[in-house]
Amino acid sequence: MTKIVADMSMSLDGFIAGPDDTPAQPFGSRNAEQLHNWLFSGRELHREGFLRPEGRNVQIVDAMYSSTGAFLCGRRLYDLVKGWNGSHPIRGLPVVVLTHAPPENVPSGNSSFTFCTQGLKKAVDTARAQAKGKDVMVHGANTTQQLLKEGLADELWLHIVPIILGEGRRLFERTANSIQLEVLETVETPQAIHLRYHVRR
Repeated sequence: MTKIVADMSMSLDGFIAGPDDTPAQPFGSRNAEQLHNWLFSGRELHREGFLRPEGRNVQIVDAMYSSTGAFLCGRRLYDLVKGWNGSHPIRGLPVVVLTHAPPENVPSGNSSFTFCTQGLKKAVDTARAQAKGKDVMVHGANTTQQLLKEGLADELWLHIVPIILGEGRRLFERTANSIQLEVLETVETPQAIHLRYHVRR
């Protein structure tokens, strides 16, 4: 069954990006790119073109690639990464973008883009259909907050990195207070602690 999985790297104090995140520095300032060192820590190329992560981190990446059938994000993230220049890092992955208005120009690459202007539920349904039985991976603080508030998220995959940013973009800033989580998996590595939670309804 297709699950809606919010998957993000986060600092110890709860930030997924530093302050002043822009297309020129999509991770923000304060060396926030370190949030993703666990993913890019290797020296050999992974099958998807990333550097193969070190140690047990590669298990997390392999699970992410094999289980994901579609990607869901908001327009802000899409703009920050410039639409991945048309090619999401997981090759061929269909991308659904929740937005009020589609962009005028979409970069050409190996990813297909669907711009959903009919609200969160429609975007989730569209991503589920495109995932073809696999999971939908979600990135972005605002989209994750909306999913949790509306009870549409099934799992959280958090990669807690041993840095403190002090300020920036918080993952749970506008999340409902009544959310209950169940721990499904914990993997510890020197670069990050990987936590997988089931979101109880």
